[in-house]
Amino acid sequence: MTEPNSPDAAMAKPRTWKQKIAAEARSWAVTLLIVACVWMVVQSLRGGVKITGPAPDFAATTLDGREVKLSALRGHPVVLYFTASWCPVCKVTSPTVDRFAAGHPDVTVLGIAAEDADAARAYLQANPRSFQVLVETRAIDQAYQVRALPTTVVIDAHGQITWSRQGALLPFELELHTP
Repeated sequence: MTEPNSPDAAMAKPRTWKQKIAAEARSWAVTLLIVACVWMVVQSLRGGVKITGPAPDFAATTLDGREVKLSALRGHPVVLYFTASWCPVCKVTSPTVDRFAAGHPDVTVLGIAAEDADAARAYLQANPRSFQVLVETRAIDQAYQVRALPTTVVIDAHGQITWSRQGALLPFELELHTP
């Protein structure tokens, strides 16, 4: 890079208007990316609706047609992960949940797809997960006060909700909050 008053500066080609606009756009893009990352971290730490107490029971169908009843999973910790293939924050968070599920076979991780089964199946064919995915129902959404995606709920072996988060997960949060 040349100094503005150096002899090389006089010989440097002036930037075209396209180059100036491209440089300005890159600067704005970097700034917006930083702001978005900070916003995601703040929102993640802030959480959202905090639900506690006994986990509402439900029965839902897996993408391959089997029924799963939450109460049948008592005796083991459970993580409910409300997600959708169209959700950009879910696409960032899902690999974290997947790594957690793969590394903790003693914890049942259930993805709950906020979309129709065909869309979820298509997405999972291209992006396989190590946890089961259920088809979401309005009743499950209401029982767990899901207002945004992703939403994550941790349930202990006794069926009590011990932690919940609406928004992006930081990589260590499931490790920290799952019994």
